[in-house]
Amino acid sequence: MPEIKVVGDIRSGKYQPTLTGNAIVDAALIDHFCQQLAAALHLPAQQVHAEHHWNLTLDAATIYVIDQQIWQTIPLSGHPRNVIIVTSHDLQRGDITTVAQALAKVLPTPFSASNN
Repeated sequence: MPEIKVVGDIRSGKYQPTLTGNAIVDAALIDHFCQQLAAALHLPAQQVHAEHHWNLTLDAATIYVIDQQIWQTIPLSGHPRNVIIVTSHDLQRGDITTVAQALAKVLPTPFSASNN
């Protein structure tokens, strides 16, 4: 099962968009989103985690859930299969519905996304 990294803010480097502008609040919101997603997918919590210091490189063995505003700022071409774009609103509200549906298409094993 691949690791799932949620990129909702970036705290270092050239690209530093954030959800709310408050690093503590952003971390709590993204952690909550990760917990909701892990629970809905029946995955161990350590398999879905926030990536606050993402270096803009994609590992083919990892699935990335990336805030739409961050994705628009990075100089990557195309839309890799292992990247799922999520709105800031979904991250802030902990709404995993769209992400769970998208993960159903890329995860190698079936899961239940009905616990949203």
